[in-house]
Amino acid sequence: MKKIVLTFGVLVLLAGCGAFSDEEYFFATTTTESSGLSVTTTLGSSTTLLPDLEEITTTSSTVEVPRVPDLVFQSGFESGSEVLTAVGTGAPCTDDIVGEDVSVDGYGNWETDLEGGSFGRFQFCFGGGTPDQRGVEIVADPADPTNLVLHTWIALPGENVSDDDDIPCNGSGGRGDRKARVQAVLKDNPNLQQFYYTVRLRLGDGFQALVEGDREIDWLTIGEFWNNTSAESGSFRVTLNLVKETAERGAPLRFGLKSDMQPDEATDKKWFPVWPEGQIVSIPVPIGEWFTLSVSLVEGGEDSGRVTVTVTLADDSQHLIADVTGFTYSPEGQPDGFASISPIKLYTSGELMCALYDQGFLLDAWWDDFAVSALSGG
Repeated sequence: MKKIVLTFGVLVLLAGCGAFSDEEYFFATTTTESSGLSVTTTLGSSTTLLPDLEEITTTSSTVEVPRVPDLVFQSGFESGSEVLTAVGTGAPCTDDIVGEDVSVDGYGNWETDLEGGSFGRFQFCFGGGTPDQRGVEIVADPADPTNLVLHTWIALPGENVSDDDDIPCNGSGGRGDRKARVQAVLKDNPNLQQFYYTVRLRLGDGFQALVEGDREIDWLTIGEFWNNTSAESGSFRVTLNLVKETAERGAPLRFGLKSDMQPDEATDKKWFPVWPEGQIVSIPVPIGEWFTLSVSLVEGGEDSGRVTVTVTLADDSQHLIADVTGFTYSPEGQPDGFASISPIKLYTSGELMCALYDQGFLLDAWWDDFAVSALSGG
């Protein structure tokens, strides 16, 4: 575990129209150019700005994380943290971490600190499959063998949605027939109104293979936050994802942010955007080196909900990915808290995962120094 120092300065609102996930979306925008800024007004949301990189890189002051009170939990995945791996089951959610991280100064117990308070339960979900197709493990940092980190990996898309056989990557299914997923879930949260987390992240070689490939990518999730889940009325989610906007070989992955909802009366289960995807700043997503994500969500309506995302690179420069004011629950629903959040997640289509598999790559990432704070209602 390493000490994390974040830098904070003036934040600029950021949003725009980027790539969405695999479902169909409908929205309308008008765009004008002014003083080097793309000003986008989206129906149902406020005016936002898309700044140049230089306008969002700040080093004005330093604050040690977590920056908000009400720290719930922190861990560097060090000694005392133990992964429990389930075998002989294809259940969607099976694995866990137990024990207490002795490297941190308090709030490091995976059960008594993390569960049963602001957050209900912590668990790893894969959507099905077997331990040879995906998994989680605590291993040595690839850049520092003295540091322990969490490794999440996917070899094959084990989540069978509508594939006509039980064999992944044999060419029998289409884009949505299988999914590839590894995610840490904090679920059954009692009226979670606000949370903030930081986590260090290092992406594996499979992500570089996607950069060097010849396909656009619009479904590659690294964080997702539900208010409510798809099984409930008022279904709504905020998704932090990676996007490759063109099929050009060598085109970088970039950060994206979107929110969408399923109307209660809809029978086709399509998702519709509530505010547009956060268009990506000019920095590419780092691959093969550590960076820190800092994410904050506040439950609220059009004028009171808020989502901020920043990334701190290996050179300690901090960059704003998004600062969005707007609905963080379904406009058809009521503000009743973020029922389920996934601050650690790899999730993509079976089609994309099979393309990596055919090239001999895993989709994997390493995670470290996870800290989460929360505020819950009565």
